[in-house]
Amino acid sequence: MPAPVRPTTSEPLPLATFRWHCRRHDASNFALLKHRHFDGFLVTMKNSGTHWLKHMMSTALALELELPLPQFADQPSRDDFISHPRHPRRYPQAPRLASTHSIPHAWFDSPALRACVKLPTYAVLVRDLRAALVSNYEKWKDDYGVSFKEYLRGDPRGQRYVFDIWGGIHFLNRWGRVAQRFPAATLEIRYEDLQASPASVLGAIFEHFNITISPRHLAPAILSGSKQNMVAKAVPVAPEQRVVRADERAPTSWFDAEDREYFDHVVACCLADDHGYDWRWPAL
Repeated sequence: MPAPVRPTTSEPLPLATFRWHCRRHDASNFALLKHRHFDGFLVTMKNSGTHWLKHMMSTALALELELPLPQFADQPSRDDFISHPRHPRRYPQAPRLASTHSIPHAWFDSPALRACVKLPTYAVLVRDLRAALVSNYEKWKDDYGVSFKEYLRGDPRGQRYVFDIWGGIHFLNRWGRVAQRFPAATLEIRYEDLQASPASVLGAIFEHFNITISPRHLAPAILSGSKQNMVAKAVPVAPEQRVVRADERAPTSWFDAEDREYFDHVVACCLADDHGYDWRWPAL
């Protein structure tokens, strides 16, 4: 898919700050090198459908292994099968799976290190960055206290927002590089493909993790992940913590002409791989 043509804009980009933050973060985050004794590792871009995918996978595993179904669509029961790497294992008879939003250390790209250290296989969930930004803003806008236009400019230091355009590009660049270097160990999944063909994508993830799931368990797992069921099974929380966005408008409708130009400028300057996305805009 074509990347956007770099637009003409007078708005400066904080490229030096962003690149320094990326280098500093890539040299200090050892989490994925430390937590590596797993049968599979689910890595998800923030606001890319993490709760939905984990719930469907957890339901399929529960059915396959005849274990209790997840009671809720979000924490804590979704962690019974796919948990934070530091959390204890709930079911010893189940495959040991972990999940994270983490960006890997620079050494993660080293063939020499991988020859010496055994790492699990990784499934990496990504999403159209525009949709992920809208999802994050709608979830946290009361805490952010800024307009969408200000939020879109983000914070290249990674301090002001839970997730923003700079964090999204950093995630896409780092995991895109890992997937290119180690394709056999890294399966990239797009949220949009999961929407279009959930059975195929779920099957590919379990196969990548070398986990056998009967096809008859995929259909009820997918049904359990419907938006209606996810809302019904959500833990009662404050509105800003809900994992399912109620607004049905297309994410691109949040961006005015100036926002579109800014987004295109950042993507053209900073994104190393389009990840199969068409960044062209529908008409305003």
